[in-house]
Amino acid sequence: MNSDANNKKNDSTKFDPKEPLTEKEAASRRPKVLLFILIILIMTIIGVFGYMVSVAMKEDAIDQSVAAERMDEYSKRMQPETEGTAAVDVSSALQGSSTLLKKLNSGEPVSILIVGDVFGTGAGAQDGTNWTDLMAAELKESFGSDVTVNNLSMANGNNAYSAYVSLMNEAAGNRDAVYDGVIVSLGYYDAPFDFDLQYEGVLRSVKRCYASAEIIGLIESASVTATDGYSDETALYARNLLEHYDGIVANMGEAFAVSGQEYSTLTSDGILPNAEGQRIYADWIVKKIKEKLEVALSGEEAQGAESSQQALAASAPVNPDTELYDHYYYIEASDFYRADDVNYLINISKLAELSVENIGMLGIDYDYVNGKNTVQVVIDKNIFTGWEREYQGAVPERHIRIVNNNAAIYDELAVSFATKEQADAFHGIIITGNLNLHRSEEKYDKLPLPPETTAPETEPETEAETETAESVVETAAASDESKVSETKAEETKSSDKKKKNDEKKSSNASRPRETAAQQTAAPETVQETAASQAQETTSQQVVETAAASPETQSIEGAVISDPSDSANVSATSAAYSVQPGQGIDIDQWNAAGPNVG
Repeated sequence: MNSDANNKKNDSTKFDPKEPLTEKEAASRRPKVLLFILIILIMTIIGVFGYMVSVAMKEDAIDQSVAAERMDEYSKRMQPETEGTAAVDVSSALQGSSTLLKKLNSGEPVSILIVGDVFGTGAGAQDGTNWTDLMAAELKESFGSDVTVNNLSMANGNNAYSAYVSLMNEAAGNRDAVYDGVIVSLGYYDAPFDFDLQYEGVLRSVKRCYASAEIIGLIESASVTATDGYSDETALYARNLLEHYDGIVANMGEAFAVSGQEYSTLTSDGILPNAEGQRIYADWIVKKIKEKLEVALSGEEAQGAESSQQALAASAPVNPDTELYDHYYYIEASDFYRADDVNYLINISKLAELSVENIGMLGIDYDYVNGKNTVQVVIDKNIFTGWEREYQGAVPERHIRIVNNNAAIYDELAVSFATKEQADAFHGIIITGNLNLHRSEEKYDKLPLPPETTAPETEPETEAETETAESVVETAAASDESKVSETKAEETKSSDKKKKNDEKKSSNASRPRETAAQQTAAPETVQETAASQAQETTSQQVVETAAASPETQSIEGAVISDPSDSANVSATSAAYSVQPGQGIDIDQWNAAGPNVG
């Protein structure tokens, strides 16, 4: 009974879907339903998101594939045209530029000429470091071009005139040389009032001699390290002229300033750059070359570059007087007749033979030797100028300087030195257009007599002249004695005359007889006549010797000018005579006639 009752009870508790759920049953089933719905919702969202991502990825892949195909086709279609256009653009950009920029851009070998003063030589570094060598190495590293450097810069005291002569001599004597770049380093030794004219003369000469070369002008670092020189005063002139002639301005004062180093650490003596200063020089020059090349390649200056270059070459100079630099003549020492150890002569006929103008500004090229250097220049037997320079050095030092302007040679030109050693170091004379420079003329009232030389060939002539003078003295003394004898014969005529004659005799007996010059004081007219005759004889010998040996003067000089522009040339007159071994004697000029000093 009990078991049946329990079974009925259990059956009554089974779920009957037809029967409504009780409140308790409904509450227990609600969380399960909600969880199920939430799971379904999340799965739906994930499915939809996954589908969207899949579609997007497929579309992106398609887009990328299409884009790649399009780019590939575009690249294939445009590649030949792009390469051809680039080659034309580079060529057009560099058209009209210097050969330096063109060759560096293509890695070809380049040749560079340097003219200037001691800064241009690269002096200053105690370890021998030189900015010219460093620059060549950096250009090689940057562009792959082999660099050849010919440095004609000169030592202390040489200036723009020296650079001009060096440049013109190189152009005349080495006509086959072609330079892609010319570096000009000047300013420290140049007087500001003349610098603009002389510096433009150098730049103009570079354009005339090497038209396709790049001009690089150095404004020397002394503009900030040694303002007692002229570099700071000449800097503005240099910058303006370099820009006019389309040159590169390499301002070393600016390079020192932006280096961040104290100026004292960049020089050893306060003037010339030391090893670190030399490195800054080289870096700055290469930097400026790269900057100009980049500007040219950018096309900013490509349009009309060739026409502007041609217009620049044909344009008038800033200073019209600069055209006088186009007249240039160099007369080598070998073209002169060397009269003796210390004197060089050249007459108007020889100048005409060399097609040299006889009017203009005169310059001289010679070496300083140790000690006092004395130079004397005489034109047509009149003193033109002279000077003395003290130099202390173990080896000679070459200098090219202006003698003076307004030179006019109608008879002959004579150059005299104090010693044979100085005369041996004479290189030549330069004649250019007659530039009027603002320079204080050296006071030179008389010729300093050079010391006697010991040249053996001049000793016999000197002895002969001494013997001639002694014979004149003896003749004059004999004349005096005959006069005294006549006076004694007339003593009986008058006691007063006897007394006067006795006084004269005692006076002559007490006079010391030390030198021939003192003995011949009374017969002065006789002595002058004999000296004049001896001078004429020597002059005739000089003329005959010069005319008899033209073959010894056949070395070619540097002449860059139009012979038709030469000034009037007059006929040759008698050659100027000198006393062998004695240089130019002022007494000789006084005896010749013209006023001296």
